[in-house]
Amino acid sequence: MWLSRKEAEQDLDELEWLLENRYSYLKLKGVDYKVALDSIRGSLSDGISRSDFGYQLTKFIALFGDGHSRVASSTVRLVSLCSDFLPFLVEESDERLVAFEPDRSDFVDPDFPFLRAMDGLPVSKWLEGANQWVARGSPQYLRYHTMRNLRYVECIRKELGLSRSGSIEVQLESADGSSTKWMELTLAKEGPAYGLWPRPENEIKSLDDVRVESRILEENIGYLRIVVMLDGPEFLEGLLDAMTNFRGTKGLIIDARSCGGGSRATLRVLFPFFMAENDLPRLVNVAAYRLGTRNRKEEFGGRYLYPASWPNWSDAERAVISSFAGTFRPEWMPPAGQFSPWHYFLISPTDDERYYHYDEPVVILMDRWNFSACDIFLGAFKGWKKVTLMGLPSGGGSGCRQDYRLHNSQIRIQLSSMASFQPNGKLYDGNGIQPDIIVEPIPKDFIGETDSVLDAARAVLARL
Repeated sequence: MWLSRKEAEQDLDELEWLLENRYSYLKLKGVDYKVALDSIRGSLSDGISRSDFGYQLTKFIALFGDGHSRVASSTVRLVSLCSDFLPFLVEESDERLVAFEPDRSDFVDPDFPFLRAMDGLPVSKWLEGANQWVARGSPQYLRYHTMRNLRYVECIRKELGLSRSGSIEVQLESADGSSTKWMELTLAKEGPAYGLWPRPENEIKSLDDVRVESRILEENIGYLRIVVMLDGPEFLEGLLDAMTNFRGTKGLIIDARSCGGGSRATLRVLFPFFMAENDLPRLVNVAAYRLGTRNRKEEFGGRYLYPASWPNWSDAERAVISSFAGTFRPEWMPPAGQFSPWHYFLISPTDDERYYHYDEPVVILMDRWNFSACDIFLGAFKGWKKVTLMGLPSGGGSGCRQDYRLHNSQIRIQLSSMASFQPNGKLYDGNGIQPDIIVEPIPKDFIGETDSVLDAARAVLARL
């Protein structure tokens, strides 16, 4: 599809209006968006293809540092703009990139597991090219998604001014760093997929396949795996059943690795198990939505966010909000007159007979893929009694995105509509949640020979 200069300019004008009137984080990073949009306008010449237009918009929206805001049309995303891909995947261990087969059966070369260079350029230079499409969010979000973008070798070569080729020369490095090896590999015609890792017990092809994964490990430690957070009754009942089975265990591991979010209902169902009857309500999230966006009140209700004036607060919840409101100091103040009053998400102890107080130590495993509702989940448990967060910092995102479609190109854009804060005043976006104990995976974890992060959690609980 070809867009005339006038059609592309009209879409850019429409996007500019959406940013100024609907987008929550327009002012957060101080992006000179008018200059950036004018730069795209100046590059249009007689027109632009829809795919190239989407490519430019992707890089533009990444400037704002908001992982929920993006170009969402599948036909103009990186995977659709490339015809050649790396024939392997990479993950990071101790600041080096591990190169392994897409099916995770082995390293690209077992004697040289680390990737050092490609086409004569160090990996650092390739990462510079690969970060052009990644939201400038938290350092861990930017690093992680940049690394995963290395798959799109054809697009990166374009950014770096390299010639297109059907193969790529890679330099691999030994584990001790003492020797290297060069290999020429044929590029793949389909992008390799990371998928969920560690792999869940059952194959997941759609949300209908997601089940609660739980078991009791040999040390009498409960294990609960959450790969996505759902709000369906079957999934939530599965959480209740799992916690019932864990009642006699001496500790619990909640494995949230590779969980990119979903519904806050998972947190709302689980957290009361870890509250005593006399605990004060737990304040989890403070947020305000951009005025003028559609259905924000309804969507905020779906996120359990309500204003201080909400009539259904209990006396205890109302007291917590009143005390908190007088001390809340957000690190960034949403522009006056453009946002709703503050809304609050609280969780209180329950008298539901299916619940009991799980008073044993808990370790929650986390990684840089954690995002959105999973950030809220981790934030709720951060600093809670007998809970230890272990792994790598979460990505950081809680924007409540809304969809728009540009009139001429029909490119679908998603823009965040709320500013979302942790109770300590830090934004979820751009910060994420820090673990209490940082545990880096080792290379063999990525091919399934070991799971050192899970082993570390079991060792911590065994000592308690």
